[in-house]
Amino acid sequence: MVTGVIALLAVLFYFRFRYTSPFAATWDEVDFALALHRYDLLAMQPHFPGYPFFILGGMLVHVFIHNPTQALAVFNGIVVASASIPMYLLARQHVSRISASIVVLVMQTNGYLSILTMQPMSEGAALGVLWWYIWSLFLALHRKETTMKILPLVLFAVLMGIRLSYAPFGIALLILWRQDWKRYKKASRLIAFIVLALLLQCVWLGALIFSEGGLVGFLKLSYGFLQGHFTEWGGAITQTKEPLYGRLYRLVVHNIGWTGMFVQSVWLAVIGLTSFLLYWRRFSLRQYLIEHWLVVLLLLVYFVWNLLAQNIDKPRHSFPIVMLLLFSLIVFLSKNRKGTRILFVGLAMAQLFTSISLMKEQAIENPAIYQLAQYLKKQEGEFIVYTWEETRVMEYLHVPYEHKRFYKYDYFLQDKKYHTNDTIYVTNHLVDGFRRQGIEVSGHLEEEARFHSNEIFDPVYNDIILYKWID
Repeated sequence: MVTGVIALLAVLFYFRFRYTSPFAATWDEVDFALALHRYDLLAMQPHFPGYPFFILGGMLVHVFIHNPTQALAVFNGIVVASASIPMYLLARQHVSRISASIVVLVMQTNGYLSILTMQPMSEGAALGVLWWYIWSLFLALHRKETTMKILPLVLFAVLMGIRLSYAPFGIALLILWRQDWKRYKKASRLIAFIVLALLLQCVWLGALIFSEGGLVGFLKLSYGFLQGHFTEWGGAITQTKEPLYGRLYRLVVHNIGWTGMFVQSVWLAVIGLTSFLLYWRRFSLRQYLIEHWLVVLLLLVYFVWNLLAQNIDKPRHSFPIVMLLLFSLIVFLSKNRKGTRILFVGLAMAQLFTSISLMKEQAIENPAIYQLAQYLKKQEGEFIVYTWEETRVMEYLHVPYEHKRFYKYDYFLQDKKYHTNDTIYVTNHLVDGFRRQGIEVSGHLEEEARFHSNEIFDPVYNDIILYKWID
């Protein structure tokens, strides 16, 4: 059985590396891709907070792989594949060797994990390191050696240097220090751990400060980012008018369930829900919480963070919740329950086929923004296209026509005056931005073309409508 699991994992990893995405189809993906050529936070290569360890990993792979987006995806693939080890070791604390290997198989074949891994984004590497961090926490809580207490501090620093938005997982360090204090009652020891944790974070923070030419420049950049995140574009609850119950529904039903667990596949949803219904009567919530209290705690803390402080329009921000929930549930259901092995192997096989299909589509099918860029290349005469954020990708593609990004309607009208003899195009995302400002421009729009790609790869710019502006 274990040999078969290893063979299936080998097949999965083969297709992951075969179908790395060659596209930089979003603003963030362009930021990361450009950073491999020149690291410059001020030029948003990448955007704040810099993701230094992720970019460093991408640079190392970029030595061997020319395409920067594929280099980043391959780095993700390596880190996520390595996460099989801590997943297995954690599962072995509760179930047999065979069941633990099946747990790893189900986790790794998750379709959305494969999608994120093969994108040039930091989520893949962050998820991989997260599992190593959780494993180190388990060791630190159950062993007395000082080196075991230091390991989580090192891995948490690595995690922060890859993806700062995973900071809420640091709450586990407080639990670790509380346990250490109860055991040794030494203030000097506790202070030493805290100072070491801060110094380890300074490794990547110091590199960012140096890259910005000093602390003042870095603090200005940090303030601008935080202000924008919580008041303008970040999607936090502080800048949206959506009621809390609406965000909660989208987070639980769409992000965690429909997308994260079932990759928007009806047949996977049927298989998954059927599996749960078969065993729910034997599910003891009390026993589950006792056995998996640490994972559940991390899950709940990140859930609140994701709900209140992150952009839930992007399911990738919610995926750590899915990973932790799936792992703890699968391990718990695998313990002393007949029939679960066959059931979970069947689920993993279904996920594997779905993952391969989605990875192939993501690697081959042009994203909507690429379709738009290619369409405009074929247009004759003088024209300009006004966009919301699409222009970032157009810059990356070095398109031969003029394009500009505007967020304010007044600025758009002012610039448009300089193109009275040109054909003027606008995208639906620019129009939507104007509408959010209370400006209706439908009377000036004539639909020119539509472009579509799979929503699961990019839920924001998967549908693009190109309009011709009519005065």
